[in-house]
Formats: sequence, C-alpha cells, structure tokens
Amino acid sequence: MCNEELTRWLYANSGPILRYRIAIDLMKDIPQIERSQLLQDALATSEVQRWLDNLSRSRNIHGSKDTDVENPLAKLLEYGLNRDVPVFDERIQVLLANQWKTWDGLTLYPFLIRAGYAEHPQVAEYLTKRIELLYPTARTGDFDFYLSSAEASSVPKAWQGKPIYRDSFGHEAGYPLPTCYDFYALAYCPPVSYIDNLAKKIEAIISFISDLRFQTTVGGYGWDRTKNRCYAAGRVFLACIEPARLVLFLELGARFAAAHQSESFQQGLATLKSYRTAQGTYRFPPDLLAEKKRLLYLWGCAHGAGRESPFAASNGA
Repeated sequence: MCNEELTRWLYANSGPILRYRIAIDLMKDIPQIERSQLLQDALATSEVQRWLDNLSRSRNIHGSKDTDVENPLAKLLEYGLNRDVPVFDERIQVLLANQWKTWDGLTLYPFLIRAGYAEHPQVAEYLTKRIELLYPTARTGDFDFYLSSAEASSVPKAWQGKPIYRDSFGHEAGYPLPTCYDFYALAYCPPVSYIDNLAKKIEAIISFISDLRFQTTVGGYGWDRTKNRCYAAGRVFLACIEPARLVLFLELGARFAAAHQSESFQQGLATLKSYRTAQGTYRFPPDLLAEKKRLLYLWGCAHGAGRESPFAASNGA
C-alpha cells in the first residue's frame, strides 16, 4: 500500500479523534465544512470531554495526576485541539490569567507554544529566557556536568554518592541543560520575531541534545546550597531518548537536520523500522505506546492507542 492508500484506509477505519487528526494533518483536500464537522465529532467523544474536564479541575501544573495541567493539556493537543477551538481556549485563558512560578512555567509554556500562544507575553518571556539559557550551553559544548567525588563531599548525606550537577548546570543556575520540556517547545516553536537568530540558536541546541555524550548522560541532582538539599533532575527530565518515549522523541526530532544526523536518532529510527510490516504499516509492541496511570505525558506514559482508545479503528480493524 502506498502512503495515500494507507491514509485513506486509516481515515475510513478510525474513530472520531484520529479521523480529525488525519484530516487536518494529512488530507489537505478535505473541505472546511467537513473538517468543522469532524472537529465537532471529536469534541463530542467521552475521551475529549474527560480530558477537558481534567484540565478544568487542574490545581497544579506539574505532576503525575490526570488533573495536573501538563497531562490533560498534552493529551488535548494530541487530539488536535488548539487556540482556535473555543472550548479549549476558554480553559487556557484561565491558566494565562495567573502568574506562574519559574518551575511551573517550565512545564506549562512548552505546551502553550504548540497550542498557538507563542506571542502571549508570558509565553514569550519564558521562551526568550530558556533560549538565552540553553544557547550558551550548546555553543560552549561542555559535557562535564557533574561534580567529582571530592567536589561533592559536602553534599547532604541523603545524596552522597549520587551524581550532582555542577552549579553552572544545576538548580541555582536555572538548569541550563535541555529538558524534555525544552525539546518539546523547540519542536513546536514558530519563527517568532522577538528572538534574534532563533533558527540558528535552536539548531545549535538540538545539535547539543543529539550529541551522544548528552544522550548517554546518567542524569542527576541539582544542589540547592542555600537550603542544603538536592532536587532530582534525572535522565527522564532531560531531553534524552528513553524507550517509553521513543516514538514521541523521534517525531519531535524529525524536524531538525542536527537530529537526523545523530547516532541516537538513527538508532531509534532503525528500531521503529524493525516493526514495519509487508503492507507498509507498523506493528509496535505495547510498551512503545503505553497508557499508564499517574505518570507524566512527556515521560512516555500516556501515549496509548489500543483498541479501547479513541484512536482505535471504528470497526475494530
């Protein structure tokens, strides 16, 4: 089957949410009136309504609950919602009416960039600051992230023997290492005019992320010397490919030449190609599209597309 045949087959055999995504992403010839109806069909599903309700009931930005903002927001974006959908925009305006702490913004604003709010002042401020923080890291090319044993000798006992970031990479410096949230933000970042040489800076950051020295780092803890404690910021927090989010990260990285050329990307792509069938479709093992409870979307735990999900073919095919 050729790509067009596969697309038509999937469109004909899918449920409302996937059919809408196919229409807006892959089938440009569908009339606007039909797309509008497809959106209404998707919005009417219990799945979309559940995640809209979760977003409305959110009290925290970062966390593993279905009602922590980053998770329903990510799911609804995957379902094709954005700022042009009024029922979605109403909920986002409530979020934007608040001033969030730095760490809340780090996990919120990347999703708002994808949703179409990159020009909003709060989002623009976040993106500008993150680029200003990450670009020097990428340009310097320093991969010596962790304190030596001697340098970490005064770390509190609970964190003795664990990898501790140097101050220049850790908590007090604002974590100037690319996180999974940064990777997501850069993948969906439009060519905004308020950051000079944006494309060049993003490509440099992606090149740093794609370097095998970064992809094989162990991840560690940021040391807050003032409070004399450490904060976890391991591999799953960084923009490192993990098996559970392989499909997601390859999809994000596919936008960048620097990622294409990297060993980690090519290895991941070879893994996906090994699941290709004779018909040109792919049969992934369940753990590549896992749907788990009480875990974060960007950590690879809410990407399910099983037969009971709204992504499943409507006729069970």
